[in-house]
Amino acid sequence: MTTNLIYSSRTTSPARNVVLVSIDWKRPGDGKTSLGIASIAATLKAAGIRYQLAESTVNEPGFCLEQEQLRIQQALDELGPNTLLGFGVFVWNDEAVCQLISRLHLPAGSRIVLGGPQISYMPAGKLEAAYPQAHWFVRGAGEQAMLRLAQGHSLDECGVHSAGQFDQALQASLPLHGLPSPFVQGVVQIAPQMRWETQRGCQFKCSFCQHRDADGRQPTRTFDLARLKAEAELFAQHGVRRISILDPIFHSNDSHAIAVLNLLKQAGVTAQIALQCRFEMLTEGFLDALQGLNVTLEFGLQTAIPSESKLIQRNNHMPKVEEKLAWVRQRGIDFEISLIYGLPTQTPESFKRSVDWCKRQGTPRVMAWPLMLLRGTPLHEEKDKYQLRETIGEAIPIVIASNSYTEAEYQTMADIAEAL
Repeated sequence: MTTNLIYSSRTTSPARNVVLVSIDWKRPGDGKTSLGIASIAATLKAAGIRYQLAESTVNEPGFCLEQEQLRIQQALDELGPNTLLGFGVFVWNDEAVCQLISRLHLPAGSRIVLGGPQISYMPAGKLEAAYPQAHWFVRGAGEQAMLRLAQGHSLDECGVHSAGQFDQALQASLPLHGLPSPFVQGVVQIAPQMRWETQRGCQFKCSFCQHRDADGRQPTRTFDLARLKAEAELFAQHGVRRISILDPIFHSNDSHAIAVLNLLKQAGVTAQIALQCRFEMLTEGFLDALQGLNVTLEFGLQTAIPSESKLIQRNNHMPKVEEKLAWVRQRGIDFEISLIYGLPTQTPESFKRSVDWCKRQGTPRVMAWPLMLLRGTPLHEEKDKYQLRETIGEAIPIVIASNSYTEAEYQTMADIAEAL
């Protein structure tokens, strides 16, 4: 079974304790523990590995790096020698992680392990210069890699890069079938608003997005229905009021999506359910399966201008988009559309045309977000080509000027977005 791959007992050294550090960027409705770190914790817990969580939120007014340092140091001292100290590194906490790993005092034999998007999308040979205090780097899925490191497997088996060694840019792989649930394991407390995932990855290659595996091996992977059924039943039992499903495109696999919708109905889930969808991939069967659930379809259109969508590899086929949007309206399904402003070649006029298109389609809610240049994405690599200029000193830098709009014109777009 797949779980035997995860819990293999073949090790080369005694098991290690683990401190997992989550420095998150919280959005309204987020629970205390992020799903990424919770999934690693659930995997360790199910395998009997001793661990502690150190959690904080970098965008809360009370965030204090010194307090976080004390909290982590206390956990390290309690767990003792040979402990693994694991950080999930994201654009919003990169600087904080760098400061922390330079200040902490590690017990004898302990190792700092970094993972997350900032690590997964870093080119080969560049990790040590960016994170000189770290020992091991996990590109890709963290659950099995951290468990195997804790169990004492060799680094090659874990898909881990060791500082100072030749960087093969290995990606840790992870079959989702049999992966322990952070909800069932009790790592994540059930709250009125929950975030949930039924699959990972995306088959598309939008040039601004990190959802696709860095090496492109496995575009999408689904969790097994037995796990999802158990989680849905927990949500129903606790009377969860809203579930935001994090799948990049929930219905990328129609049969899986319909099966998940049916098990939600069978479990008696009454929560409002937000699903991220793509217009062109809507089917009659999928839309029919929504009946009986309180759903909102969230469409990340990004732009209604064909030339802009082609440039960012979003490739919206607008006649098909309008056809499928008509299906949604005819069924009376709630939906919303999100756009990006600050795209290459975009202008305030073209951005307004995208907004106006959404409004002409009778969209209940239109939202727009500034462009971010995320590590490892094509747009990040092409920023000089379009003269994309970012904010400086922000936790999450955003693009504020390019060769098609000035900073003042960017502000015009930001004002339009704010008015939405």
